[in-house]
Amino acid sequence: VSYFFMAVIVATFIGMSGSAEEIIKDRALLKRESFLNLSYGSYISSKIVYMAGVSLVQTLLFILIGNYIMGLHGLFLTWWVILFVTALLSSLMGLLLSQCLNSVVAIYISIPILLIPQILLCGLVVSFSDLAPKSTTGNVPLIGEIIPSRWAYEALAVTSYSDNIYEAPFFEMDQKKYETQFYNFGYVNELQSQLETMKSEQEQGKEVDPNHLKTIRINLPLVTSYCDMEPYKGDYDYPSLRQYLKDAEKILVTRSNTISLKADKQISAMVREMGKDAVLKLKRDNYNIKLEDCVAGADQKNMLEVIDGYIVPRMQTIFLTPRNHWGRAPFYSSVKILGSWHIKTLWFNISVMLLMGVILSIFLFTDWPGRVIRK
Repeated sequence: VSYFFMAVIVATFIGMSGSAEEIIKDRALLKRESFLNLSYGSYISSKIVYMAGVSLVQTLLFILIGNYIMGLHGLFLTWWVILFVTALLSSLMGLLLSQCLNSVVAIYISIPILLIPQILLCGLVVSFSDLAPKSTTGNVPLIGEIIPSRWAYEALAVTSYSDNIYEAPFFEMDQKKYETQFYNFGYVNELQSQLETMKSEQEQGKEVDPNHLKTIRINLPLVTSYCDMEPYKGDYDYPSLRQYLKDAEKILVTRSNTISLKADKQISAMVREMGKDAVLKLKRDNYNIKLEDCVAGADQKNMLEVIDGYIVPRMQTIFLTPRNHWGRAPFYSSVKILGSWHIKTLWFNISVMLLMGVILSIFLFTDWPGRVIRK
């Protein structure tokens, strides 16, 4: 997994450092051309096209050598696209530095300052759940949303896990299976626990903690929606709630068993078609167990946490459907939701990085930050 992280940081560094002197070295040329009314936009366009070509070649060579040494198979084009967009975006950052600052020394002092957040806040070095431990959504915190390396690393890790040759035929089935199990062992079991604790406090004559009922009220509609049940219309008393949760549990167990049988049949069909040895070789060559631990949240202590009444998943987020409909999601989510569209993380993250590139390009063409800084 460290190689995935280093690939993103290398692409970021070569992009930023490679373009850092491209504009500042032409400062005298630009001053002369300004008197001749030559197009500054054409000059910037040529720099962007040139750096795009350099980034294309650099990332290609890196992937060819690095992936061969690391023994990674498949997804070559996916790796190239992600790292190329990362390097190109970093090249635009470098060009902006070169445009804004007045000396090469200032530029090369600024590069590490910009690179350090890319390393720390990409999602691997510092866990986002540690950065925002009180978040009631579990989504990536806002600071992580503006870090390009986070979008690149997440796209690389999630796609390498879900779209490799071995896992790709099973991922949709695995997603349904694990999500169903999470709603059963996570949401329903937690709500049952809150209900039983509330009853125990009543029987012992203790003051009932209102957070128990708050947690049930907030999260029960999620279970209702996922199980396609009629909305709960009771008075939140123990017998009716207990029965409602039992009904939800039965639905989830039946659904989980059905999906598991389908998954088993799918694996058996592959073994019959390819042979057991061929399937094992396919898995050995393409499936990374440490990557699975990483994207599944094996480093987390708990499956979930209850924060201010909200149940926040901490594990298996790659299999869970995000709740936010504005593109925000927990780290390693396999899809992002924008309105009613479910967009694969690969394409959503690349689109976000391209949008960042468009914003940087606008700054380059207008020279707005440069004018502000030089004033």
